[in-house]
Amino acid sequence: MKFFKTIISLSCITVLALLYVHQQIELVKMSYSLEQREKKLKDMLDHNESLGYNIGNLESPSRLEQTLIARNIDVAFPKRGDVVKVARLNRAVNGREAYLNAAGSEKGLNLLGLFEFISPAREAQAKEK
Repeated sequence: MKFFKTIISLSCITVLALLYVHQQIELVKMSYSLEQREKKLKDMLDHNESLGYNIGNLESPSRLEQTLIARNIDVAFPKRGDVVKVARLNRAVNGREAYLNAAGSEKGLNLLGLFEFISPAREAQAKEK
């Protein structure tokens, strides 16, 4: 009987030790994973900062001016005759007033217009552009 108690107690101690070691190994794995993610985040932040600097540099007016001069591109302001002003048009749609701008980008509310994107006329218009 004493022999069985010894074997049971040794096996319990062994299982507890194995569980402890497994837990410690998982903690080490997790710490490595966190370190890799922190390193990746740091690299991404550095890359983001450098991209922001590059965008700022590419959009700077002085750089654009130097590029235009280097390529011999003359930029001129439009003449008064080249500028066209567009007025708003009033048009009655289904018995109510709707305001449209001349370019046709803004339309009045039309509930059936939600399904206009399916019609062949819209497809032909999209292909023309």
